[in-house]
Amino acid sequence: MKMKAELQEVMNMLRKLQGSIDFGATPAAEREELAEEVSDIMDALFEAMKKMP
Repeated sequence: MKMKAELQEVMNMLRKLQGSIDFGATPAAEREELAEEVSDIMDALFEAMKKMP
């Protein structure tokens, strides 16, 4: 169960990162690319969490 809690904490950190990207001063195209990469990581983490007991 500890691993799942740790993965949830990583997911929360990624959400904060995604929020920072959305409101950053980086050019729009770069923001979109970074946000997409963060989203892909979050999806992979979610899938890994679903497979855990």
